[in-house]
Amino acid sequence: MVPNEKSFPRGGTVHAEAKSADSNSNIVFGASQKKTKKAPKPKDNFLKELTEDNNEQLEAFSAETLNMDTLQEDMLVMGVVKETSATTLQIALPGRMYARTLVADISEAYTRVAKSAMSGDTSEYHDLTELFPVGRIVYGKAIKTEKLDSNRISLLLSLKPADVHGSLHHKSIKKGFIFSGAVSEIQEHGYVIETGVQGLQAFVPCEEQNQTLHVGQLAFLKIKQVKHDAHQSTCTCVQVDQDQIKIKSQNETNLDYILPGSIVRFKVDKHLKDGLKGSIMNESFSAYVNEHHLGNALETVDAYDLNEEYNARVLYVMPLTKLVYLTLNLDIKVEADVQSRDEENEEKREPIKVGSVVEKSKVLRLGSGGVLLLLNKHVAGIISYGSIRANFKGNYDKDEVLSKYARRTKHKVRVLGYDVIESLYYCSDDPNLVNEKVYSLEDIKPGDLVTAKVFRKDDKIKGWAVKIGKVNGILEQFYLAPNVRYDVGQQLKCRVLEVDTDRKVCYLSNRSEYLAKGLNLLTDYTAAQADNVYTGTVVRCEVNYVLVKFGNGIKGVLHRKNLKGQSTFFEGQTTKFRILSRSKDQIILTLPEDKFKLGEICPVEVTNVLDAGLEIKITCASEDDDEDEEGNPKLEEFMGLVPLRLLSDYPELMHAQLRVHPAGTFTGAVCIDQNIFSIRDVPYFSNQLTKDWSSVQVGDILRSYVKQVNDQVVDLMVCVRNYNKPVKVHVKMLRLNVVKNASVNLELDQLLLVKVLSKEAETKTLTVSAKLTDVWNGDLKGTAKVVEEFLDEVKVIRKSLKDKSTPIAKYSIGDKISVVFKGIDPHTHNWKYNVEDPEAGNLSALLLSSLTGTATPPQVGSKQPAVILWIDYSSNELLISNKKHDIEHISKSGELPKNLVGRAGMKAKVLLKLETVAICSLKKGTNPLVICPIRLHQNDIENTGSVDLRQGDFCNIAFIHDKLPIAVPENVWRIWRDAKRAATEEEIVVKAKKAKLDETSAKKVKTEETTTKKKAKTEEKLSKKKAKAEAIATKRKLEEDEKTTKGQKKTQSLTNGIVKEKSMQNGLLFFEDKKPFKSAKTETPKTNGVEAKTRLPGVSSFWESDQQQAASSDEDEDQEDAADVQPAKKKRLSAKEKAKAEVKEEQRLREIEERNADPKARLETIDQYERLVIAQPNNSISWLKYIAFLLSNTEIEKARDLARRAISTISFRETQELRNVWSALLNIELVYSSNFDDVLKEALNCNDPLEIYISVIDILKKNKQKERLTSLLTTILNKFKAEVRVWPVAAEAYFWLGKSDQVHALLQRALRVLPNQQHINCIVSFAKLYAKNDANDMAQTLLDDVVTSYPKRIDIWSVYVDMLIKADLIDSARNVLERAVLQKLKPNKMQVIYKKYLQLEETHGTEATVAKVKRQAEEWVKNYAKAVK
Repeated sequence: MVPNEKSFPRGGTVHAEAKSADSNSNIVFGASQKKTKKAPKPKDNFLKELTEDNNEQLEAFSAETLNMDTLQEDMLVMGVVKETSATTLQIALPGRMYARTLVADISEAYTRVAKSAMSGDTSEYHDLTELFPVGRIVYGKAIKTEKLDSNRISLLLSLKPADVHGSLHHKSIKKGFIFSGAVSEIQEHGYVIETGVQGLQAFVPCEEQNQTLHVGQLAFLKIKQVKHDAHQSTCTCVQVDQDQIKIKSQNETNLDYILPGSIVRFKVDKHLKDGLKGSIMNESFSAYVNEHHLGNALETVDAYDLNEEYNARVLYVMPLTKLVYLTLNLDIKVEADVQSRDEENEEKREPIKVGSVVEKSKVLRLGSGGVLLLLNKHVAGIISYGSIRANFKGNYDKDEVLSKYARRTKHKVRVLGYDVIESLYYCSDDPNLVNEKVYSLEDIKPGDLVTAKVFRKDDKIKGWAVKIGKVNGILEQFYLAPNVRYDVGQQLKCRVLEVDTDRKVCYLSNRSEYLAKGLNLLTDYTAAQADNVYTGTVVRCEVNYVLVKFGNGIKGVLHRKNLKGQSTFFEGQTTKFRILSRSKDQIILTLPEDKFKLGEICPVEVTNVLDAGLEIKITCASEDDDEDEEGNPKLEEFMGLVPLRLLSDYPELMHAQLRVHPAGTFTGAVCIDQNIFSIRDVPYFSNQLTKDWSSVQVGDILRSYVKQVNDQVVDLMVCVRNYNKPVKVHVKMLRLNVVKNASVNLELDQLLLVKVLSKEAETKTLTVSAKLTDVWNGDLKGTAKVVEEFLDEVKVIRKSLKDKSTPIAKYSIGDKISVVFKGIDPHTHNWKYNVEDPEAGNLSALLLSSLTGTATPPQVGSKQPAVILWIDYSSNELLISNKKHDIEHISKSGELPKNLVGRAGMKAKVLLKLETVAICSLKKGTNPLVICPIRLHQNDIENTGSVDLRQGDFCNIAFIHDKLPIAVPENVWRIWRDAKRAATEEEIVVKAKKAKLDETSAKKVKTEETTTKKKAKTEEKLSKKKAKAEAIATKRKLEEDEKTTKGQKKTQSLTNGIVKEKSMQNGLLFFEDKKPFKSAKTETPKTNGVEAKTRLPGVSSFWESDQQQAASSDEDEDQEDAADVQPAKKKRLSAKEKAKAEVKEEQRLREIEERNADPKARLETIDQYERLVIAQPNNSISWLKYIAFLLSNTEIEKARDLARRAISTISFRETQELRNVWSALLNIELVYSSNFDDVLKEALNCNDPLEIYISVIDILKKNKQKERLTSLLTTILNKFKAEVRVWPVAAEAYFWLGKSDQVHALLQRALRVLPNQQHINCIVSFAKLYAKNDANDMAQTLLDDVVTSYPKRIDIWSVYVDMLIKADLIDSARNVLERAVLQKLKPNKMQVIYKKYLQLEETHGTEATVAKVKRQAEEWVKNYAKAVK
C-alpha cells in the first residue's frame, strides 16, 4: 500500500547548486537530492506567505536506477513478465532485478477459481501461462522476503487490485483514469470488474461472442463514465492495450493516481551524467530517466534535446520524495522479438543466445551501471561493475582495472541473460565462465556422456545433486549405480537422460546399463516405432500395469496382460523394453523376445544386491556372428533379476543367500520367465528334462510358482515351455481341511507341485490340482530328504561365509559358548546377549522368551554359559539356551545314534519353531538336536507336520532318517506310515487289474464266428455272475447288520464292498475303493504302554486301504474265472428278501425326496442349484448362490453365462432383483476380466443409471479400485448433481479414499446446486458421515447450526443427541438436551425431548439427575396448563 505522505520531508540542509554537482553523500531514497526555494510570490500574497511554511522541494541531481537498497517496502513498481509457469510468474523489474508472483497474488477472483479447481471444478480455471504472455506489462506492490536457507533477500510482487489500489478512494476517481482490474464475473453482456478501489464498482460492456477474457484475468481498463454517490461509485470502462495507456498532460495534484506503466509526456530540462532530468504533467512533477532507460540501448543522453517532449512510461514513484522515474523505451520486446526485428531491418545476422560466447565485443563507454558493450555490431551489452570486482580478491586499483576497458577495446565475453526493460544483454568476461564448456542446458542433450561433480545429498529424492559445469543435475535414487560410495566432490561418469528447461535442471544416471556402449536410448516420440527395443527404468509398479521411463521424460506403460507370463518387476529396475504400439504420446510396451528358454541354465554375474533380490548380468556371444576390432566374437550383455523368493526354497535362508551373493559374484541361474531367473531351481533343472506342451500328459506332476493370490483363487505358472497361461486353482482345492480353521498363507514365487487333471488341445488349457494327496504318495522318506537338502544348503551358506572370514561362520549348532547379558527387548521380551569372544566381534545371541519361562533375568554384564540351538545367518544372530539341562544333554554331533534309527515314541521338547523346521531336544541322554519339518511336503500348506508342535512343549517323535536326527511327531508318523502301506497295496491291485484286462482282450482276438459265439456265451455268464454277486452282497449286508462288536460302533459297508472297475479314460485306469474303513482304535499302535494320540482327521479316510479288501477282490475275481468254466446256478430271492429290498429302496428314495424338499439343506451339486433357480426364477438370491458356487469351483465362464441367463429369466418388473444380478456380473468382470467398462455401459442402458452407479461404488470400494472410483465419482457428481442422495454417497467414498479434507468443499458444492428444501437432509447426512469417521467436531458444528436455525425439528435434535452418546460425549449430549427443553414447542414434541433426556440420565447419570429431569418435566406441564387456561 502506497504511503500517503507529503511530497517532501521536513528539515534538511539546503545545498548550493555549485557544490551539489560533485557531491554523492546526500542520497535520499535512491537519488541524490538538493533543496531549492521557489521564486518569491507577488506582494499581494504577502499575508498568505507569512502563514505558510517555506515550500522547499527535494530534487535529484543523479538519475540512479533502482536497486535492492532503494526499493521500499510496499512500493508500486512496473514489471514485465519474463517467464511463466502454471503457478508462478517471473517478472523483470527496473535495475535488472526479478520478482515472483504466485497464484494467490493475482486477484481475489483468480484465487477463488484456483481453489475450485483444486476441489475438482476446472470449468473456469486457466493457468497462468494462458493469462500472462511473455512481455506483458504489469504493476504491483513489491514485498521483500528473506529465504530460510540463506540470508539473501528475494522479492514478491503482488498484482492483486486490493493490494495495489487499496489507498485510492472512489470519490477521487475521474473519467480517463487508467488502472489494472481483474475480471470477477463473466455475464452475458460484459464483465464485472474487481477494482480494488474502496467503494468503486466497474463494468466492461462486451457481447458474449466477443468475450476473450477469463475469470481472474488482469486487464488495463480506462474509465469512460463514472457516477459518484456518498458511499459508492459506479463506472463503465473499456479495455485498452498496454501500448495505449496514455495519460493526458494536465495539472494533476496527486501522483498516487498516476500508476506505473502509464505513458506520459516527458519534457527534458537537463542532461545529467547518468541520464536525463525533466518534468511531467505540465511541469507539475520532477521526473528522471536513467541512461539505460533511453529509447535505444545504444543511444546516449546527447541524442535528446533540451525543452523537447517525449513519450515516456512510468516505472515507479519514490513513496516519500514523490520523484518519478521513467523509461523512454516504450516498445518493450522480449529477446526473440528483438532479434526478429533486427533481422527484418538489416542483413541476416547470427542470433545471440543466452550462454553463448561473443568473441569480439567492443567497449562503447563506461556507464553508471557498468561497461557498455556492442555485441555483434547491432545489440548492446553490459558488464556490471560488480561482476568486474568479483574477479579480484583483496585490494586493487580501480583506475588500473577500468583502464582495461578503454573505449573501442575488444573483449571476449559470455552472455548471461537479457533484460527486457533495459533492452540489453548482461555479460561477464570472467575466464572461468567464458571458457566453461557446459554453461547452460542448451550445451547438453539427452544421451550425452558427461562428467558430473557431486556437491550435496538431496534427501527429498533420496539421491544426489550434481554439477555439470554450470548446469545443475540430479541423480535420483532409481538411477544411482548400486554398490558405489558417494561423497561430496566426487567425479562421476553419467549419461544425460532428460533436460528439464522449466526447472532448469538435467537428470542423469550412472548405472552401468546406461553407460554401456551401443545404448539405445529413447529420447523422441517419433523414434518410438513398433518392435524397437530401448533401455528404460521402472518407476512405478501397480497390480495391472508397470510404468517405465525412458530418456527425455518419455514414459510408456507395460500392461501385465500383454505379457506371456507373469514377470516380476520392482521400482528402479533398469532393463530393455520393446515398443508394442504408439498412439500420439501414449506408448504401450512389452518385453523383448525371450533370449533364454525356460529351464536354460546360464552363468551369471551379480551386478547389484537389492531388497527385492539380485540383479544379474548374462554375457554371451552375439547371434549375428559379429566380431570386434581384435577379431574376437562380439559379446552381448543381458540384464536379469533373481527375485528374493527364487534364491531359496526356505524362508530362513533367502536373506542369507543375499549375503553370500554380493555384487561381482559369479554363479549359475536358470531362466524361469523372460528376464526372471532362479538360483533355487538350478538343481532341479540340472537333473530333469524341461517339459513342453506336447510332452505334458494327464497325471504328470509339474513344478509351478505362485504368481497371484486373492481370497478365492490362486494363479500358478507351470514350468512348461510354450505354455504361458496362468492356471487357476481355487483355495479350497489346496486344502485338505486336516487342521480346522488353518490359515493358508501363500507368497509370490512360492513353489507348489501340481498334478495335471486334463489337457485341452483346442484351447491349449491345462486343468491341475495342487492338493497334497494328489501330488504326494505319503512317503516320509521324501520329507526326510527335503530336510536333508535344507541342512545341506545351510552348510553351503556357512562355508561361503567362512571363506569370507565372517565371525558367525566359526560356530556350529550344539557348540558351548560363553555369553554376556545385555538386556531384555521391550517388545519381544527376548533376552539379548553378546558372544564373549574377541574374534566374534559384536556378534549377538538371543534367548527366546519361550525358553526363559519365569526365570529371573541376570544382571547386565554378567557372563553365562550357553549352547547354540540354531544359527540365523540372515540376521547374523545365534539362538541359544542357557539352561543347564540343555547344555549338558545336547551334543555337537549331527549324526543320529544307531540305537535311535527307526525309533518311535521318543519324548522330546520343542526348543525352537522356525518357518521351515522345528528344533527339538530329547528328554533323556546326551543326543544331538532333532530337526522336525514344519511341512511334510511343498504342498503341505496347512503345516500338518507340525500342527501339534508348540514352542516349549513336550511331544513324542518318530525318526524318519537313517543317519541324520530328522523326525516327525509320532501321530503324524503313524498316519502317513499306514497311508504309504495302503498306497503300495493299492498299486498292486491296479497292476493285477491291468494284467487281467490285457489277458482278456488278447483272448477275444479271434475269427468273426468265434467272436459271435463267445460274445453270446459271455453275456450269459455275466448275467449269471451279476445275479450271484447281488445275492452275495445282500447276504453280507444282512450278516453285517446283525453283527455287533463290543466297544465299537457297527461298521457299515459302502456300495458292494468290492473294487469296482471303470472304463478307460485318457489312457489311464480309474478305480474306486469301496471297502469300509477300519476303526481308529484297532489301527493306532501303542508305544510303551501308552496309547498314541488320535490321528489327524481327514487324511486317513483318503489313504486307507484294507488288505482284506484286496483279498476279497482277488477272491471275487477267482470266482468270476470259475464262472467262465462252469456257470453258477441262479439263486432266486425269497419273499422276505424281496420285501426287505423294496423297503430299503423306498427308504432311500424317501431320503432323497426329503433332502431335496428341505429348504435348509446344504446345496452341493449343480442339479440341486438348478432345481432351486427353476423353483424360484425371480429370486436373485437363488441365482447369486448358484453363481457363488460356480466361482468357488473356478468356473468363471459358466458363472458369467449364468448371470446372463438370470438377467434374461427374471421378470422385467423385478427391478431390484435384476440390479442385484447386474451387480454380481459387474463384480465378476472387475475381478476376473478386463471387460468391466463395456458391461457397465450395458448395465446403465438396462437399469436406472443412478442405482447402478451407486452399486458400482460399493463394488469398487470392496475391490480397492481407488483410481477407477475417483473418476467414477467425478462422472456421477456431474450427471446427478440434482439428486440429494448422490452427495452423501460421494462423501462416504471420499472418506474411504482418504480425501476427508475435501468433504467440506463437497458439502458446499452440494448446497449450491440442491434446492433449499433439501439442504437440511443433506447437511444431516454429512454430519452422520463425519461422526462415522471420527470427525466429531465437524459433525457437531453442522448439526448445531441446523438445530439453531430450525429448533422445531425434533428429529434432528434426536439425531444430534444419539450421535453424541454414541461418541461417548455424554456432557455434550446433556448440554444439547438442556438447550432443547428450553424451546417453546408443542406438548407432543416436548414429550419426545424429555423422554430422550430421561433415558440419557437413567443410563449415564445419577439418581439426582434423573429426579432433576422429572422435576423439570412436571414444571413444564404445569406452566403449559396455566398458559392454556
